[in-house]
Amino acid sequence: MKILYVIDSMTKDGAESQLLKTLARLPSERYEVSILLSRTEGERASELVSMPCVREVITFAADRRKHLLEKAFALAGIVKATQPDIVHSWLWYSNFLCGLSRKFGFWRQIPFVASQRGDYHARYGKFRLWLTEKLIYNTTNILLTNAESIQRYLCQQYPDKKIYSIPNLLELPTEMWQQRQRSDVAEKLIVSVGRFAPEKGHRYLITALNLLKQQDIAWRCTFLGEGELETELRSLVEEYGLSTQVAFPGFCEDVFSVLLTADVFVLPSLHESSPNALIEAMAVGMPCIASDVGGIVDLIENGKNGLRIPPEDSEALASALHRLLTNPNLATTLGQNARPTIQQKFDSTESIRKLEDIYQQLVK
Repeated sequence: MKILYVIDSMTKDGAESQLLKTLARLPSERYEVSILLSRTEGERASELVSMPCVREVITFAADRRKHLLEKAFALAGIVKATQPDIVHSWLWYSNFLCGLSRKFGFWRQIPFVASQRGDYHARYGKFRLWLTEKLIYNTTNILLTNAESIQRYLCQQYPDKKIYSIPNLLELPTEMWQQRQRSDVAEKLIVSVGRFAPEKGHRYLITALNLLKQQDIAWRCTFLGEGELETELRSLVEEYGLSTQVAFPGFCEDVFSVLLTADVFVLPSLHESSPNALIEAMAVGMPCIASDVGGIVDLIENGKNGLRIPPEDSEALASALHRLLTNPNLATTLGQNARPTIQQKFDSTESIRKLEDIYQQLVK
């Protein structure tokens, strides 16, 4: 089976990581894959060629000035040249590009799968949602999401569309987080993992940390990640006088090594689908705090295996942090309940089987 995957780029973000994990599990004797990077190449592009099922990687990055309509026509040429059995796109820009190209009628006979990796209805305004409906939802044969709650919502909005939820591929770590025995004066470590972008809500965590410094707790906070807002976030930390307590070490290849030495994980996002960072933190059995948005409701049962707080609410976040950092028994209980939740919900073998079944359904 020939598949053309279309994705914006191969950066270090979650969707790109999931595509790499998918490619690593597709049997090369059954699949021949071409990949189009529709915006930029990205740091992880070189990893694509090492995948046994990948035959070629094409990129539009050489001419970034290429207009969207030009890309839509160029994509049609790529489809004609590669002759895929299925076109499968990831992320909004690439979904839109494929929908636009297909709308022109160049490859309507080829099945089109679009992966929605975020909560579009929470993230975008009316005009982009209108474009989404006209050129993504209306042109796809199958729409995939990675969160059951978003699938349910989309099914209500588009009852005639085939919409499936496939959980993220996950490699469960063998090591488990444990509540460390600390003295009362030891610094507690808070960790947050994610791209420095507005929708990740880091500024609300920094404001919460400013409120937390007024409490009688010794703590440090590490922000793992990279992104366009890093300078702004560093300035906010400095403005609050938190520079000695907050660190930005950059992107971390071995996130689990940091999680296992921390006391609490925080994901203060404004909207999410099924966030890898939270899933990984829960998988090691950490006590987690996350915004009550999108697919997070499928992961955290508030007060049982983690804490959910309203988005953009720094006071609620500071209160939740204080609660976990001063109550080790609660933190341990939440962490112990978190790992079984992830073990139950995420099975990479089953996720790949579901994806292959969808591909077979389309080809037949």
